[in-house]
Amino acid sequence: MGDQAIRVRGLGKRYEMFDTQRARLLHALWPDFRRGMHEIWALRGVEFEVARGEAIAVIGRNGSGKSTLLQILTGVLAPTVGEVEVNGRVSALLELGSGFNPEYTGRDNVMLNGLLLGLTRGEIVSRFDEIAAFAEIGDAIDRPVKTYSSGMLVRLAFAVQALTDPEILVIDEALGVGDFFFQQKCFAHIRALCDRGVTLVLVSHDLRTVRDLCTRAVYLRRGAADFVGDSQLAIQRYLAETTGQVEHAATGVAAAVNDPIGAPAQALWRRTEPGTGPALLAVELADADGAPVSSVRMGDKVLLRVRFRAAPEEAGHISLVLKNRYDQVVSALSTLAAGMAPLTSGDEPFATLQLEIAMMIEAGFYSLKVGFGPTTGKNQGTVLDDTGWLGPLRIDWDYDRETAPFLGMFGLPMRAQLIGRPADAGFSRAAAKGGV
Repeated sequence: MGDQAIRVRGLGKRYEMFDTQRARLLHALWPDFRRGMHEIWALRGVEFEVARGEAIAVIGRNGSGKSTLLQILTGVLAPTVGEVEVNGRVSALLELGSGFNPEYTGRDNVMLNGLLLGLTRGEIVSRFDEIAAFAEIGDAIDRPVKTYSSGMLVRLAFAVQALTDPEILVIDEALGVGDFFFQQKCFAHIRALCDRGVTLVLVSHDLRTVRDLCTRAVYLRRGAADFVGDSQLAIQRYLAETTGQVEHAATGVAAAVNDPIGAPAQALWRRTEPGTGPALLAVELADADGAPVSSVRMGDKVLLRVRFRAAPEEAGHISLVLKNRYDQVVSALSTLAAGMAPLTSGDEPFATLQLEIAMMIEAGFYSLKVGFGPTTGKNQGTVLDDTGWLGPLRIDWDYDRETAPFLGMFGLPMRAQLIGRPADAGFSRAAAKGGV
């Protein structure tokens, strides 16, 4: 395999479903009997490679085949078709604590799991103090794990798996363990493992974690690898899945060479088939210097450039909606609110609108949608075209070390001015004391 830690070729996993138990029995007795049987492919035609020491994520919507893929990589499931080669000792964080015997103590379970991972008894004993210290469960290590809280259980399970010197670390939605500070500890340890050359395969719906830990990603869609490459481009495709209309920079710079609107390869969104009538053509997100961005500091200015087409009789307004990770709309902006007249590209093939926005919203991840259409009343309009939800845009701030310009969900425009003390402003002593 050379420098490849994992190689997947033509991977597929099929499940057979039966309408009745009778159909299942008849098929077991006579394999050619298929009446009442249905085939469901959880994975089909998946191919990718992971180099040694690389951090790669697997993303996709629920039911896309992510967990099935990890179970095949770790040997829990066998593929129906295709080949999987894994070169190195694998430590898997799939369902933390699922392999613990509830009647055994934490200490006994550490020993048992270490042996199952291929360590010798001496190796486990030499690392036991480190595992116990990492888990931070104190004297509970000598109590049966059936007395543990769920947080204590996953702490110990994570410590066992992560501290056994894996060559390949596979994680499935297991980084939300424990409290905030223990999560920080887990992330720090995983980064240290990656720095030491451990190969990381991560499944997570937390796109911030994906982008922070992984340079590449496999985007699964309905069991197939829709995209394999840069993690940011994979995230963009994942978030745009519901629109089915967009072409991202994942297609490469060559796709933009013949682009009639000249949108850069780093465009956040680009329409591949403009069609006829009014339409949004491309959306770019840049910093104050015009460089493409996917993250900015709280309060920084960003430039949103929207290329659109609209004949004079099709004039309308462009709007921008921002949502936080909890699906709450935090702001909605429009050219109408900015006092602009309805927009048109005139006789030109397209026009470009630029919005300069101060990102006075709290640190976190946000999705955005751009729309175009005419107004129909006060604060109302018809959407003729939109981009679907794009992003994520990350707003950064170190609340522990820097004084924030505001606290809460968003900042209000404010100007502070000391206009004088009561005596300086001509107030009487009685007024200053609250009298009349």
